[in-house]
Amino acid sequence: MMRQRLPNRRPAKTILIEHAGQRFTVTVGFYPDGRPGEVFTHGMRTGSSLDALLADACVLLSLLMQHGIESRELASSVGRLGSTEPASIIGAVIDLIAATTAAKAREAMEATT
Repeated sequence: MMRQRLPNRRPAKTILIEHAGQRFTVTVGFYPDGRPGEVFTHGMRTGSSLDALLADACVLLSLLMQHGIESRELASSVGRLGSTEPASIIGAVIDLIAATTAAKAREAMEATT
């Protein structure tokens, strides 16, 4: 599938999450139809190795979404502690995107009924 770029101006939602005792700010940008298309995460000390790793992971997640990979597919592919809890902050971000996508789909269905 070809990459579908986001418009220059787009809606976004910023959410605070916690993973492994650390707080993070996650911003998800959306296409006009409500699908997520980009993600940014902050919460680690700026310039740290983990901050750089998280920024790179968000670029990869954004590109995957822009190439049509669904967030629920990504969520089912990441490591888990036990059966449900994501093993890393990257998994927690993917879970957040999948939950946001599901919520937007429910809102759209309710609006049409």
